[in-house]
Amino acid sequence: MADQDRHQPPADIGLDEAKHLLDQGRLYYGQGEYNEALSCLHLAYDRYRADGEQAQIAEVANDLGVVYTVMRRWGEAEKWLDQAEQIFGQIGDLASEAQTLGNRGSMYRARGHWKEAAASLKLSADRFRVVGDGEQRAITLKSLSIVRLRQLRPLLALSAYHSALECQPDLSWFQKLLKALFGLPLRVLK
Repeated sequence: MADQDRHQPPADIGLDEAKHLLDQGRLYYGQGEYNEALSCLHLAYDRYRADGEQAQIAEVANDLGVVYTVMRRWGEAEKWLDQAEQIFGQIGDLASEAQTLGNRGSMYRARGHWKEAAASLKLSADRFRVVGDGEQRAITLKSLSIVRLRQLRPLLALSAYHSALECQPDLSWFQKLLKALFGLPLRVLK
């Protein structure tokens, strides 16, 4: 039986119940109960799909991609993240598209696909810059820095980490020191 058939929502599930299922799926995910999370998320997805709720469809597809990534079910993770990214792009939700690209980068990173991880994380950071979310951009750039180290590209890793510190709000004194220290070799090498 296909995933789509197995998760058809009962006709009496309304949008409020779909939201509850989404919240419950996220709760299960947070508790490490991934199969239960998938059941709730698939039901919420089918309900939103039946009503044509594009933003919610994409949101749930993104969450499904994250759960499948943690479960190391790469094909399903990629399928759901593809769908989320496509819909967010169509409806013009750059912040959510950036989040999905970051999740895709995390999936590639978990698989050891460094080139694809770097490309997705860079796109994610660029979109977070456009929407003005410095905190999420900083998180994404720090992840990109780790990927660049795995690629044995230390200068690019240093540059990504320095950029993360530049856009991160409310730096601690230690982070300010790191920013100054990392900025020096970058200025010399440019």
